[in-house]
This record gives sequence, C-alpha cells and structure tokens, in this order.
Amino acid sequence: MDETRDTELGQQLETFGEPDHGPEYWRDVRQAVAAAKAEAAAEDRRPGFGARLRATFAPRRARLALAAVAVAAVAAVVLLVGVPGTHGPQTVSAAAVLNRALAATYSSVRTWQADLHVKLFEAGVWEDYHAYMTRRAHMVSRADGSQSETYSPVTVAGHRLMDRQIEVYDATTGIATGYDGSEQTWGREINIPLGPPDAGTIPFVDVAATVRAAASASTLRLDETVVDGRPAWTVTCTKGEMAGLPSSGKKWPEYTVVVDKQTWLLLGVEEVTSGRLTFSARFSNVRVNEPLPENAFSVKLPPGVHVGLEDGGFHHMTLDEAASVPGVAALVPGYVPSGYELSQVAVAKGSKLMIGLEDGDATYRTRDVFALQYRRGFDTITVSTRRVGDAYSVGTDLCETIDQPWSRLARTEVSITSGAFAGSMSRILAASTTSAPHLWAMKDGVLLTIAGAASADELLAVAESLRLYPGSSPATD
Repeated sequence: MDETRDTELGQQLETFGEPDHGPEYWRDVRQAVAAAKAEAAAEDRRPGFGARLRATFAPRRARLALAAVAVAAVAAVVLLVGVPGTHGPQTVSAAAVLNRALAATYSSVRTWQADLHVKLFEAGVWEDYHAYMTRRAHMVSRADGSQSETYSPVTVAGHRLMDRQIEVYDATTGIATGYDGSEQTWGREINIPLGPPDAGTIPFVDVAATVRAAASASTLRLDETVVDGRPAWTVTCTKGEMAGLPSSGKKWPEYTVVVDKQTWLLLGVEEVTSGRLTFSARFSNVRVNEPLPENAFSVKLPPGVHVGLEDGGFHHMTLDEAASVPGVAALVPGYVPSGYELSQVAVAKGSKLMIGLEDGDATYRTRDVFALQYRRGFDTITVSTRRVGDAYSVGTDLCETIDQPWSRLARTEVSITSGAFAGSMSRILAASTTSAPHLWAMKDGVLLTIAGAASADELLAVAESLRLYPGSSPATD
C-alpha cells in the first residue's frame, strides 16, 4: 500500500462534486453488491450429479409423469455439432436469431418429430470414474399437448442406470401411459396437472428454457457453422450474462445455441463449464407441421401385462364449473400475450410439491388449487393459485425444482400494482436453464404462480390483470 499516493488521490477526488445518481442509485449498488456476494456463495452449490441425472433421465412421477422441469433440464443439455464457426459480417443480430428460432420452433408449429441425443458429464460418479452418459430418444408431439417419447437404455462403464422407456400422452383422452423396465409392468395416469409448479406431462416447449434465458442475455455472440452439411447460426453467452450479473472474475458456464439458417429451427444447445462440455443435447431428423400417424399417441399393451393406475388429482372442467367449487378462488387474467388461447382448466383438492434444496429435498403440501393453461402452438403459460401451509416461505421458488441458489441470485422483485394481488411483491425468474420463465407472489395465504413462454414484463402484466371469475367466491381458510 502507498499511503502518500492514496492520501493525495483522496484529496484530489474531494475537489469533485458528487454526481446526481438518481433515486434508485444506491438501491442498485446494494443489489449489485448482494448479487456479487451471492454469486460467490453459490459457486460451490451447483446442482450435483444426482439431481441433474434424475432431472434428465428419470421416469415420470409414479413411472408415468416427469416433472415439467425434467425436460427443462434437458433444455440445458445441449450439443454444438459441426465445424468451427467462421467470423464475418452478419445480416441479423444474435437476439433476432434466437427470437426467430423460438417462433419457428414453437409458436407456429402444429406437429413436431425429431430424434434427440443427450449427453451428460460428471466427474466422480463412482470412485476413480469419469465418463459421459448418453441417451437417445425419438420424440413426436402435437400442439394440443399430445406426445410420444421412446428412450434408449442408459449404461455407463458397464452399469445399467436406466432401462428403455416409453412415455405416451394423448391430450384427447387425458391419459398418460408408459413403462420403464419390464414390459410386463405398465402404468397409467389420469387427471394430470397442467404445468409448473405441479408435475405435468412433458411439454416439448420446455426444451426452450435455455434458449429463452439466452434471449434475455446482456451480451450475445453470433457466429456461423455447418451442421450435417447445412449452414447454421451459433449464439453464445454465459449463464451470468443471461441474468445481467456482474462477472466478478467468475467463469460462468457458457451456453451455445445452434439454429438452422434455412428453416430457423433449433438444432441444439450446449453447456461448457471450465472448458469442458458438461451437458449436451442434439436434435436430428427434425420435421415440423407434417401429418402424424393415426396411432402416434396410442399404446398397444403386450398381453398379460400388469397396469397400475394413478390419479393425479387435477380434475379438468369448464371455467363455470371451476367457479362453483367450494374453497377455490377462480382468478382469471384479463391479459395474456398475443396468440395465446385458453386450452384447459383444472381444479385439485390438494397438490404435493417437492423441490431440491442444498441440504436435501423439501416437500410442500398445498390445497384448493385452481389452474389455467394457455397455448400458442407448442408455447404454454400456466396460471395457478393455491393455499399454502405455514411451512412454506414465499422466498422459496416452487417452479425452480433443481437450482434454488440460482433462483435466489437471478430473480427480481417487482410490486404488483393492480388486480387481485395488488400490493403484494412478485418474484420473477426470467433466465433459468432448468425451468420456464416464471413469477410467483403470495397474498392472504394464497400463492400465485405464472410459468411459461413469456418475458418478465408479460408475466407481470398477466399477474396485474387477474380478476375473480363471475360466480366464484374469494378463497377462505
């Protein structure tokens, strides 16, 4: 330390007047300092192998329905394929590439078919063992939510971690069917939840979680590459840039999104941490808006199989029917983003939500759940309200089931100024690689969640437009 130099510098600085920082300056400084501290604390709390493996490869709840975040986790699992990119003059911006790819892949699509190759690396799964785990799947989806997914087995270093899986959901019947292991043991689920924070069917749209987070990044890098002989764009950013967080010398994981130049379809995304590919997923043989076979979402069970039945507890009904259910406040938004239309309404007497915390899993029981789902092609938004018990704290993000440290670091808080939740503080997480963008708030013991393909401003606008549906009564304890 040079005390003479520091003293002289301080005296010269005193000759300058303090600039007019504005009313929000010191609040922003405190938030930046807190973010930097939380960033450092979160460095060693990255979701471990067990949580990431379960989220990526686990079968659906009760062998039928995966939590919606599972495919969102696969969204963070991405693959950059092709030759090294070339630099040069670009005709579009990186943000425009991502937004156009999201629209082409999700918003305007009626049917979607593709093969998926997932790759995951984790050191020290077993003692003295480092390896990648890979899994392939054939996926078929329809814009009403119907989907069929056939997964290959997972084997690592001679250890068989997962058997072949089949997961089929027919939105016209509301029945999910599947198995994982023995073809003689199948399962079916009815009354399936609509979406986050409840475990629903696996919507293809959730694969866009990483891409949507990247689209909101403060800095994006655009390059070109070639994939399977076809020209493609690559868009790259770090996880910190997704939420506009200061780097503070930290090496954030880096994500690269690959987009076909001709069709604007998403081909994949990759995660690289400290120079090593840690997650990857690649789509190939992608086909959109083509006719599907009549039996695309039906399952012919082998003879003599045992079929277990599970009731998800979410009873689908009309808005008028839901408004008359005792104890349920049917709160309906007056605004949804352009192109969205109401597709489903459901009510549940209760719902059990489980999230992963640093010190283990936590389970929260909720009751009197009212849920709405809006669709725009493969895009979805789920709006739900429910009663929560004393065990729940509003600081807990029930939609971010895997990475709570990131949610605490990257969320923003905004006051709701109108509608049924006016006067409450909303928490918004718009940049997550493991869940859809979402907002939550609590008022008078009722928890509101809004999750799906929307920007932070759109999520807040939906929250501020909530009104009680005619014929419904406010929820009471």
